[in-house]
Amino acid sequence: MKVNDNYLKEQLKHVYWLNGGCCAGKTTMTRKFVEELRFQTLRDDVLKYRPFTSHLEYPALQYPHPKLDWDKWFNRPNDEHCEWLFQIVKEMMEFFVIDLLKMPNDQPIIIDLGIMPEEILPFIPKERMVCLYTSDQEIERLYYFREDHKMILDVINRTANPEESIKNGNKNMVKFSHDIKEACIKHGIKTIERTPELSVDEQFKLVRGHFGI
Repeated sequence: MKVNDNYLKEQLKHVYWLNGGCCAGKTTMTRKFVEELRFQTLRDDVLKYRPFTSHLEYPALQYPHPKLDWDKWFNRPNDEHCEWLFQIVKEMMEFFVIDLLKMPNDQPIIIDLGIMPEEILPFIPKERMVCLYTSDQEIERLYYFREDHKMILDVINRTANPEESIKNGNKNMVKFSHDIKEACIKHGIKTIERTPELSVDEQFKLVRGHFGI
């Protein structure tokens, strides 16, 4: 199914998009928009969409799954892992956009999802998108030790060499973040760096300022 981009643009003109890589503050900013400005949001839920997919049509959405060789999964080449990260979001968008269209349009929506901007620029203009990013060091310090990633760390700790798995996984996340940031810059999308010195409220003010809210 293909939906006309001009129709999507009209129907989703109340949607604002927090793009970017890992540990950049997207989830925190989303929470601020929801709690302080009464925005709606929509979680990306692979498990919700997976039952409606097949391995042939949606290969990326089939992974990861419990029967994987986790040592191989966490230690595969960075290019291969990043390709999967981008492909899974691309495959998911077909379902995600339908869910967006089903949401009430009388309240603005904030989306927290890292994706190559060319996948959504046809219906989410750059004025309603911002790319959040942070340093490689912050990604390496935080990514696998966040509370919402505890389940991932538990699996890594059962691999043959957890330290090497984390090291390779960090390289994957750093590359993923770099690729999105570079693509956003190429398309003229506003970027905001999250640093340890930048408070949540200061970052929120910068994001709101870009959106004109």
